[in-house]
Amino acid sequence: MNLRFQYIAIQILFLVLTLPSLSQTNYKRFNAGVIAGLNFAELEGKGRTDYYGINAGLKGCFRFSKHTQLGLEMLYSRNGEYILPAYYPPLEYGKINLSHLEVPLYIEWLIGVFERENFYDWRIQLGGAYASLFHYKVFDKDDRNVTDEIIYKDKTAVLLQAGTSYFITKNIGIHFRSSLPVQADGLSWTMAFRMEYMF
Repeated sequence: MNLRFQYIAIQILFLVLTLPSLSQTNYKRFNAGVIAGLNFAELEGKGRTDYYGINAGLKGCFRFSKHTQLGLEMLYSRNGEYILPAYYPPLEYGKINLSHLEVPLYIEWLIGVFERENFYDWRIQLGGAYASLFHYKVFDKDDRNVTDEIIYKDKTAVLLQAGTSYFITKNIGIHFRSSLPVQADGLSWTMAFRMEYMF
């Protein structure tokens, strides 16, 4: 099931990136870019930004009106608080590395605050994502590898997401996003701060 979902998501991304424009407009119907930044998460119930990791990948957009577009991303996402283990020992944890494939799909509203003539500088996003944990390593405070003691029954999650971007130029933006798993019991928000470059 996971491979099938990933295959469908990849097909949608390539469709968004390769189809020609459906109608004549004064803006680009399709756009693509790259994203890179960091996740910040609580993970073991201490500070909200105690654990951080890379959040980076590709973004494709289909603009279906002057102020609205559909966005799809394919991300490598580390240390998001997306999936709760079925069992983890009561230890003092040190280094935690959780590697996910994250596929966000969202509606993005384009708003002109300071820039309207050439591009819309402020953007608001609302949507969801599919996340799949494909690799993890966990160490305790004494740097002992306790990965084999962590048990996951389900390594997939559905996330609710909200975000906002401010584009300094037509191509370069600063982005903030928060993610919360639908199965939120015992899990908290993951925050992501990223840079976007749209071609």
